[in-house]
Amino acid sequence: MRNEEGFSKRIFLTEAEHETYKRRPPVRYIKHKKDTVCRVCGLPAEDANQLENAHVIGFLQGVLYLGLTPDFLDRKENIKTAHRIKCNAKVQLSLEEAAASLAQYPRDATYQ
Repeated sequence: MRNEEGFSKRIFLTEAEHETYKRRPPVRYIKHKKDTVCRVCGLPAEDANQLENAHVIGFLQGVLYLGLTPDFLDRKENIKTAHRIKCNAKVQLSLEEAAASLAQYPRDATYQ
């Protein structure tokens, strides 16, 4: 049974939610299936360099510094498959880049 409670597709946390998560950050659960090749270099997984899902706007960065909901951060558009070594770090935006990408949204914005 799916829990219908949550963030109602809000992009931003309320002030109270944000204060709570700053004290105790949420746990991330990426439920999206990994691609068969890296979205950065286009190569498949290697024994010593497996593929993993990575957040474009980093999960903790998004929650703690940008006040974003975990659901917004875990949506498919914010997840890219990348090699654990080297490629993963190339996926994530800097804090400044992430903030700039969100500037267009009002505090009460929702996503599809």
